[in-house]
Parts: sequence; C-alpha cells; structure tokens
Amino acid sequence: MQFRLPKFFQRSKTIDQLTSEYEERIRSASAGQFVNVDTALGQTTVFACIDAIATGVAVPDAHVMRALGDGRTEKAVNTKSYRVIHRRPNEWQTALEFRETLTMHAALTGNAFAIPTYRGRELLELLPLLPSMVTIRTSSRYQILYDVQDDFGILGTFKHDEIFHLKNRSWDRIKGLDSVKQARKAIGLSMATEENLSSLQSNGGKPGGILTTEQKLAPDSIERIKTAWQGATTGRNAYKTPVLDAGLSYEQMGMSAIDQQTNETRRMQVEEICRAFGVFPQIVGHSDKATTFGSAEAFFAAHHRLTIAKWQKNWCEKLDEFVLDGSGPLFIQFDNRAMNAANLKDTGDFYAKALGSGGSPPWMTQNEVRAEQGLPPIEGGDILFKPTNAIIDED
Repeated sequence: MQFRLPKFFQRSKTIDQLTSEYEERIRSASAGQFVNVDTALGQTTVFACIDAIATGVAVPDAHVMRALGDGRTEKAVNTKSYRVIHRRPNEWQTALEFRETLTMHAALTGNAFAIPTYRGRELLELLPLLPSMVTIRTSSRYQILYDVQDDFGILGTFKHDEIFHLKNRSWDRIKGLDSVKQARKAIGLSMATEENLSSLQSNGGKPGGILTTEQKLAPDSIERIKTAWQGATTGRNAYKTPVLDAGLSYEQMGMSAIDQQTNETRRMQVEEICRAFGVFPQIVGHSDKATTFGSAEAFFAAHHRLTIAKWQKNWCEKLDEFVLDGSGPLFIQFDNRAMNAANLKDTGDFYAKALGSGGSPPWMTQNEVRAEQGLPPIEGGDILFKPTNAIIDED
C-alpha cells in the first residue's frame, strides 16, 4: 500500500513564538480563571453546546448522492468515496465518530483537520488531527500552507488541497475563529462562579465568621486557633458543636447581595455561553418557567434550522470539494428524516394533502413521498394524480 504525502521538513519554535505563546496565556486569563480548550471543556455549558452541535452532524447518515436529472437522485453506493464518507473514514473510527470529533474541534477551536491517504488516485482514509498539531501560514498572497507535527515528530508541510480543513466562521478567510478565545470572558466568569459556589458548599453552604477575644494573642497562637477552628467546623466536622475557651467568641458574617445572587449569575452565564456558540439554552437543558412543551419543540426545530443546518452545509460543501469532484453529478446529503419527523398523524395529514386528498391540488407524486420516507419507487408512482374530491364538470 502506497501513501501520497508531501515531503518532510524540519521546524522548531523561535524565541518570538515562545514569547507570543506566553503573552497569549496571560491574555487568556479571565475572572481569575485560565481559559483554554481543556478548561473550557470542563465547563458544563460549553461541553453541552459542543455536544449539541456535534450530535446534530454525527447522528444523521451522510450519503454520496448522484443527480439523475428531473430532480431525481439516488445513492451512489458504487463509488469509491461512498464507504469513506458513509461508513469508515479510517481504520479506527466510524463515520459517526469521525464527524463528531472534527465537528467538536471546529466548533470549539475554529478549525478541524484530517490528512488523506491514497492508493494511486483512490482515497483510502481521512486521518483526524488535533488542532494543536497544525500551524497555518501563508507563503504568498494566495498560497496557504499547513505545517503538521504530531506526538511522534514532524509530519510535513501540506498545501491547501492536500489536507482536509473544516473551519468555523472566519474573519481572515484562512482559519476559523477560536470560539474559546472569543467567549473567554463569559466562560471564565462561569468557571469563577462555580468555584465560588463550590467553596461555599465545602463550608456547609455558610459564609465565614470572625473569632474575637479581648486577650492579645501572638501570631503563632492566632494561626494555631484558626487552624483548629477550621478543622472543627469544616469537612466531616461541619454542623458539629465546637467549644471555645480563652475568652473567644464567634460572630458569623452575613451573605452579601452578590453572594445571594450566585445562582442567578450562573443562569446568566449559561445564556451568555449558549449565545456565543449559537445554541438555544433550551437545547442544553436550561429553561425558565415560561417554557412549555410546545415552545420547547419550536426551539428544537429552530436549533436544527439555524445551527445544525449550517454545520451540515459546511460539511457537505467541504466534502464535495475535497473528496468528490466538486462539479459533477455527485454530492453529499444528510438524511435528516428522523430529526425532522413529526408525529404520525401530522405526517399522514401532510402527505395526504400533498397527494391531493380532500380536494386540494396535489404537489407531490407517490414516488416523491416514498423517496422522503426512504422507500424505493413503484411503477406508476411518478404520476401527479387529480384531487380525490375534485368536482369534475362533465359538460
């Protein structure tokens, strides 16, 4: 088996690059929290948003379709690229796992990459890369290069048509915007709020207090009393009764208005993070008292139309250009029937009217209905019948 890969190269980081990375680390701190991909994924709302986007792209089957003319299509199961796209993009991932992983990369960092391997001109695999393994640069006005280095060393330099690059919304047209960087303030504040709440709960959900005495205490005595008090009132000893001596008295501090609004702050940060990733809060399980079953169903439909449809189109166009010919009769299509399915009664009523039931003008044939339901065509099913209850003037 022969693999077609670009030539190898040697590259190392310069002082300027190391300085730039350090400055970026300082800039990435928000609300006292260091925000990067790893810490952001540990934030529940961020993970739920990325999961909602990736699931919408990974779960529906992606098919290679062939346009037959007159609006008719068929699955191009006999093409060499069908297996790579529909079932097995590489030896250790299924199609679901591959699309899920790369969509998570692109939605979170702005960019997702995969290296193609070939046997002659036949595409064998798409091998995913971590975004951190790839450095994008330009060598001329219209030349984009990808320097790739994995855990085992330098892999090579790739031209734009030699590497699969799925990117999120882009400002400079070359690489996608890093969503974690764009939303780091909202993510950092959410992390800080959770840390503050966690610290409060570790103290039994109570704010701290003050130990006072009229005696003058040495610094080492103060530290010893503080340590003993914390050990007697926190952890397993919370809510137990400590005994004070040496004239000590305890006064509990009241909670400030800011402390009392912690939960409200957390709710607001859920909405801010969802806004940054283009996901409705209801999709990640966040709702208010005004949300009903009907409105939730509308939000799920809007999520598919506004968020998932954009990501699916991104995948279709990228696979079409990179894997297929980009201009011929073959194209990529997601099977969204399960995601768009209504209840059986509504579906039956819709198709009945589409076929002309009840006297309404028909606008679909039987084979078109069968195609939407994943059924094969039948003989005579391409005829557009007259309305079943239509009044015919025999004069």
